[in-house]
Amino acid sequence: MIRQPGASLPVYLLAPTREQIVTALYQQARKEYEEGAYDQALSTISALLQPEPDRADAYILAASIHEQKGTLLEAARLFEEVIDLTPTLKREVAFRACQYYLDHNQSDRALAALLKLHQHLPDDVDVNHSICSLYREASLYPEALPYAEKLVEIGRDFDNWLNAGMVLLGTGHVEKAFPVLKAAHQAKPTERLALTELFWCALSLCEFDLSNQLQAELEQAYATDGERPDIRENVFRSLHWSGDEGYHVFSAIRTAETRMSKVAPPVAYRPKAGRRLRIGYVSCDFYDHATMLLLAGVLEGHNRDRFEVFGLCHTPEHLRKGPMRQRFMDAIEHYVDLLPLNDDAAEAAIRALDLDILIDLKGFTFGNRLNLFCRRPAPIQVSYLGFPGSVIGVGIDYAIADRFVVPPASEPFYAEKIIRLPNSYQANDSKRVQVMRDGPRSQHGLPEQGVVFCSFNQTVKLRHHVFLRWMDILKAVDGSVLWLLDMRPMVKQNLWAEAAKMGVDPSRIIFAEKKSPSEHLKRLCYADIALDTSPCNGHTTTADALWAAVPVVTFKGTSFASRVSESLLNAVGLAELVADDIEEFGRLAIDLAQDEVRQFHLRQYLIEARKTAPLFDTARFARDFEAALEEICADATKQSAAA
Repeated sequence: MIRQPGASLPVYLLAPTREQIVTALYQQARKEYEEGAYDQALSTISALLQPEPDRADAYILAASIHEQKGTLLEAARLFEEVIDLTPTLKREVAFRACQYYLDHNQSDRALAALLKLHQHLPDDVDVNHSICSLYREASLYPEALPYAEKLVEIGRDFDNWLNAGMVLLGTGHVEKAFPVLKAAHQAKPTERLALTELFWCALSLCEFDLSNQLQAELEQAYATDGERPDIRENVFRSLHWSGDEGYHVFSAIRTAETRMSKVAPPVAYRPKAGRRLRIGYVSCDFYDHATMLLLAGVLEGHNRDRFEVFGLCHTPEHLRKGPMRQRFMDAIEHYVDLLPLNDDAAEAAIRALDLDILIDLKGFTFGNRLNLFCRRPAPIQVSYLGFPGSVIGVGIDYAIADRFVVPPASEPFYAEKIIRLPNSYQANDSKRVQVMRDGPRSQHGLPEQGVVFCSFNQTVKLRHHVFLRWMDILKAVDGSVLWLLDMRPMVKQNLWAEAAKMGVDPSRIIFAEKKSPSEHLKRLCYADIALDTSPCNGHTTTADALWAAVPVVTFKGTSFASRVSESLLNAVGLAELVADDIEEFGRLAIDLAQDEVRQFHLRQYLIEARKTAPLFDTARFARDFEAALEEICADATKQSAAA
């Protein structure tokens, strides 16, 4: 029979359509998978993946086969690829991919999978929570911030609130973090991390009643823990509220254990004959930062006949500017940019320098590269300036200090061998501008009459017991005011309220707007007396006041951080301003405030001390510092020979 054009062919004569072939292959692979023939199933389904890139079911089946075979990274890759394709299983496949990546320590790929999912589910609580957590655990707090802010809106449980609160607190959004962390603590009052984070937040806001309560709870919890307290805070925080060196050591060990790499074995030191000592300084603060404000003159003053100076910099790009940055670049002989290098590449770069001494200027402060020190890329590793305490558990061999900040009785709290400078441990820069009063105090918002007390320390250093003593001082000195650095609105309200509670007119607490370090120094000299903080003293803050010819009143402490002002005052010949305890501190400040003649003589003495005191003699300090480095090399040589 002749078929007419356009007539349909019998079904049994038609070739199968592409869709029928694809479906048949999928069904075959599915059957093989269900029968446990995983290799055959994978071979069958793989034929579909490239020619049929939009078949979500094929990708999911292939991923499932890899799960059964135990090739979980390949399963994760396929689950990640199908996130955009599947209309109904996006969450499931994305979280499966995320989990397998995390199981293989590939958090960056886990994050990429969740970020892809977030494009489809931007309001999903679990998605925002997980992304926020991964960024936070990688210390990428700015990147975590938008997801934390979303969690504040949509979060519904303890984990969400704690996660969001930690990121908000870590990015400086303290007032936003406060109610979220309170909610977390209220949900689980005994959960240690929530307690710790809310405590730090309360300290940062000068919420004195709450911080006192939380400190008592924390200390009681540690006492219950026994010999191994469950510490959840970075040791740098602990320095601000505790003067207990034993606690600082436990906290430092915990910080190193949870955040740092395993420490490599010590490296024998064999000095190279006929060459200068090679010294490498590591920091992210080589710009207009307190570290450079103190250290610039020492870097410039190194004896280049005996020392070869390397600057190993991981300063963020946007901060690589300004006069202090230029002084750093001019002072060093060799510049190594660590910022774009991961730890493997940075370690290799440092080893290639063949340094004698590698000096860490950060310690357990934000932005450190202590994981590099764990790898011991230099035979001698030293901690200096950036962290007032033991940098234990990261491969540091020596710490440079002085007899005040680390007296012999404190040595058991240090893993490092202590090398003491003859005067203060703290470097200072004699090239700073010679500031003098040159106009009325009113130009800085201060009264023309009466004593101006000041304390230009950060908010977290303002502890309740010290603030109460400050208020006692104001009450005893008629017409006096307290001049503080500008703070968050909530902090100012809290301090004014506490002053009123103590019977002090809140208007007597005056806040100075934030200015550049050089401009701040010019106005600082208009203060009459600086009042110190404890258990974390003013450090650069105290040095600034003394350079500005403002006498600083302090009292003896029980830890490095609480003894710094004593060290600095001794180095300018004013040990008389160091009280034995907080009660004497109050009396000493009041007596000085009521003695205008003594104030005048102290001011004149400090102006002259800029030229004569060991604290401000940068050239002398550089020689002492170099002698300490040579002592360290000699000791390391002796230790290596004895090993």
